[in-house]
Amino acid sequence: MAGASGGWFNAGMIAAFNPGLLFLPLFATVPFLIFWFARKQAAKTRAELAVFAAAAGLRMTEKTILGITTVESLEGELQGRTVRFWTYATGSGKSRTSWAAVGVGVPAGVALQFDLTRQNFGSKLMELFGVHEIQVGDPAFDAAWFVRTNQPEFFAAALVPAIRTRLMAELSDRRCAGFKLEQGIVQCAEQGWLSAGSAARLAAKLPLLQDLADVAEVSARV
Repeated sequence: MAGASGGWFNAGMIAAFNPGLLFLPLFATVPFLIFWFARKQAAKTRAELAVFAAAAGLRMTEKTILGITTVESLEGELQGRTVRFWTYATGSGKSRTSWAAVGVGVPAGVALQFDLTRQNFGSKLMELFGVHEIQVGDPAFDAAWFVRTNQPEFFAAALVPAIRTRLMAELSDRRCAGFKLEQGIVQCAEQGWLSAGSAARLAAKLPLLQDLADVAEVSARV
């Protein structure tokens, strides 16, 4: 057996040993693995969205940040209107939320604005703080949807039974946050990033968005 001073691992070596050295390779590897995984996922999403865009006849716009290229938007035309799929974020820090959205453009002269969201605890709070909703006279619809607009009389009349039926059918899709006309775009969004899956789900909203865009265009002529 080796002596106290002649062994290959003696007290001096123990004193000189720094456990932190064991973690240096790990600290150097983790950022690389995170970057590699993010880049791989971005490439996969881009490839899937390219297939979706080609099938739908949409143009794909990309952006590159820190060496990772992602899809910024998909754009094209449908029934004579601009159609756009994109990703955006709201909030900041820990409250930052990412959204995938689809929108249908309306002419620049449209002054109508509206926001349709589900009746829930949040809508009740808005009412308590003085946010007013409109009623269309359909008890089931009024109980299900919280509707705000800058043209109450017109929009209440414009939500005809066919449009209300489409909106009632949307209640089962909990991903969709609602429907609104904002900055010249009738749009719908769900939490998350733009992907082939979210794009397909959002594309299913286009017939309803087109109906609401029709309403917006009529409002500019009355």
